[in-house]
Amino acid sequence: MTTQYVEDYWKDKIGGDCVVCTFYDLRIAHNLSESEVDEFLQLSRNKLENNGYDVYFTGAKYKYHGVEKVVETNQYIVAIKDGAKN
Repeated sequence: MTTQYVEDYWKDKIGGDCVVCTFYDLRIAHNLSESEVDEFLQLSRNKLENNGYDVYFTGAKYKYHGVEKVVETNQYIVAIKDGAKN
C-alpha cells in the first residue's frame, strides 16, 4: 500500500460534505487484502483529517446535517466535512 494509491483513491471523492469508502470498493473492486485495507484506512484517516474531515469507522455514530447516523457494516469510512454536522 502506498500513499500514492490513497491519494489516487480519494482525489475525485474529496470536496463534498460527506465521503464514503465501502467494503465492496476496497475488497471486491480493488481486490485488497485485509492487511492492505488496514493500512489504507490508517493512511486515509490522515489524508481526510488533513483535508478538514472528521473520520468515522464501521459502527461509529456521527451527525450529518443534524441527523444522527451510524457507519454501516458495509462501510469502512464515513468522513464528514467540518461544518456539515449540523
